[in-house]
Amino acid sequence: MNKTYCAAPWHGLHINPFGNVKTCCAGDPNILGNLNTQGINEILHGKKLQEIRATLKQGRMHEEYCYNCIQAERYGRSERDWHNSVSEDFDPTSAELDYHRPVLVDVRWNITCNQSCNYCGDKCSSKWATLKGIPFKSQVRPYYQQVHNYLEQYQNWMREVALVGGEPLLLPENERLLDIIPDDITVTVITNLSMDLSKNKVFKKLENRSHVGWSLSFDNINERYEYVRYGGKWDQLEHNIQKLRSLFNQGHWGGIHAVYNLYNATCLNEFTDWARSQQLEIQWQSLYQPSYLDPLKHNKQVKQLAINEIEKLLDRTDLTVGERDFFISALNNFNSAEEQDEALKLAQHIHDIETLYHTDKAGYFLQLWPELACALGPL
Repeated sequence: MNKTYCAAPWHGLHINPFGNVKTCCAGDPNILGNLNTQGINEILHGKKLQEIRATLKQGRMHEEYCYNCIQAERYGRSERDWHNSVSEDFDPTSAELDYHRPVLVDVRWNITCNQSCNYCGDKCSSKWATLKGIPFKSQVRPYYQQVHNYLEQYQNWMREVALVGGEPLLLPENERLLDIIPDDITVTVITNLSMDLSKNKVFKKLENRSHVGWSLSFDNINERYEYVRYGGKWDQLEHNIQKLRSLFNQGHWGGIHAVYNLYNATCLNEFTDWARSQQLEIQWQSLYQPSYLDPLKHNKQVKQLAINEIEKLLDRTDLTVGERDFFISALNNFNSAEEQDEALKLAQHIHDIETLYHTDKAGYFLQLWPELACALGPL
């Protein structure tokens, strides 16, 4: 098909932890509706989504609703590619405007999480909400039953279900969701994998399935891991990864889902060495926010440290095509980036982390990243 199209408005279902409904997870703007005030059928068959479908039937992306994919595709692939690959036989030219079937499903029940990662926040992690004194209730959402009924009604249409978070292995709602997903459907999981798996009910259901893809969410090792992914213990994660790898010959597969940021910009090779020792590939993702943890947003010294590490990484012969392409693009971005310096905001961030929230880590940044301390000056 030569024209631009996307299967998501007909075949995707994304519900965020606050009940907002979209047909994909490409950014938060332009929500179709909220399940606290509307029914799921009303939203998925409503006029707003029909207008979006009508635009796509004309062979062009909807300027507002598809904005994030339009922006992403200036540099490469987007969320649209994922939906189209799962619904590769979909033909939008013959699809009705009020038609919807959940082929690719991503339901995030709430933000329950056992970690307060340094680049996360209270809208994505209950641990952060607790640290900041923000009330958090983890009980089942009032719309849970109608979502469950909708998915059960169309369970034979589903081809892939993504379990995301908060931390998906800690969401009891996923236990019931897994009960209605046929065994031949692919389940993909983005998890920090940092809990005791022997006691985890969601993991026990997943390990008995035959088509499960695991994306392990972390991007440092040893003490740096425990500093950035606060609440996680490195020994526990390594133990869990060994347990998970035993499933890789039973229809499971997986790798590391890492975020490129200031905390790993000077230790990419160390992280890659460890990943290779575990026979794991790394899927890298750019950091969206906060800006002061983006290596591109700092002074020449910091940028040069990051460039040196990337160049050393690109000299390796064991990178995957995806890993190499990501860092070739990152290197190009460094070479064309405007001069910026977020050192003051970073200093405030480190101060807050070490004196307000993760107080047992006071002084650790300077110990663990001395090269950055030199480049950034007094923090």
